[in-house]
Amino acid sequence: MSPNEHGREGSTARVLRIPTPAGSGLVLEHRSRTLDLSQGLPHAKRGDLLELIARGLFDDPEGLTAATLAQFPRCSAPLSLLTPFEPRHVGKVLALSSSPRQWREASPEQESRARFSNRSPATLIAGGQSVEPAHPAGSGEPGGSFLMHEAYLALVVSTRARGLDLDSSLGAIAGFMVASDFTRRTLDGRPSTPWFGPSPCGALAIGPAFVPRSCFDLGDVTIRVRRTRGGSQEPEQRHSTGEFLHDAALAVAAISRLAILHPGDLLLLPTGLGAGRLEAGDEVRCTIDGIGELTTGICSRERLYKQA
Repeated sequence: MSPNEHGREGSTARVLRIPTPAGSGLVLEHRSRTLDLSQGLPHAKRGDLLELIARGLFDDPEGLTAATLAQFPRCSAPLSLLTPFEPRHVGKVLALSSSPRQWREASPEQESRARFSNRSPATLIAGGQSVEPAHPAGSGEPGGSFLMHEAYLALVVSTRARGLDLDSSLGAIAGFMVASDFTRRTLDGRPSTPWFGPSPCGALAIGPAFVPRSCFDLGDVTIRVRRTRGGSQEPEQRHSTGEFLHDAALAVAAISRLAILHPGDLLLLPTGLGAGRLEAGDEVRCTIDGIGELTTGICSRERLYKQA
């Protein structure tokens, strides 16, 4: 099973961005069909998923209708994928440090802000790419550093919003992606990231597909993480939860009280799983059933020497 297919069960539609001679294009996997979203919408920008979201293409609560799908021609399954959103179209990327269920309902604004950390859109990569390992002690970087991995469910914001309540907050979510976060940390602990301050060094893999909210059961989510080290696969971590529906509503409502949300903002909900500390040569596979799988390698020292 290819990364493009793995973990698809549980969703009725997935949108993928693919490389094309003109830059990028979008395809829709709907049940057994693959359709070219770059055709049939003459005034849409090719590869601009945010525009299709703004047009309400994925708003049907019963999923995409036959009448809607009829305007798109069939195409072959994609062989390679880009990030579902172009990084230049992504706004704020905020990672929650813990589950919203663990927060006290009444807390000072300053304390609430400490529960989020910023990621830069410039660090976004697609599945299948590699990440450089962190610098060991004695490499010239103060105190040395190491690379840590965490798995997130990425919420994609669809509208401009401020001060949302729990009942309306889910309406601000367009859909979901897998987020596999690789953060470089110093040996003396977790980096302190100011509110909207500098992003921790590292990379954030997102994708492999965008799944519209109307096509995904947020009340039944299964996450899987597996690390391969030295050619051997370690035991798979697996967690199934029905709490994300409540967590997503809490997170969106809380963040909308601290900052104005805009289309293209990403909110990262922690899954409780991760590969932990990584070494050169490791490979991490992060899957959310219904969305798909991201595979990310950690560059080996030999490869870095060749690149140098």
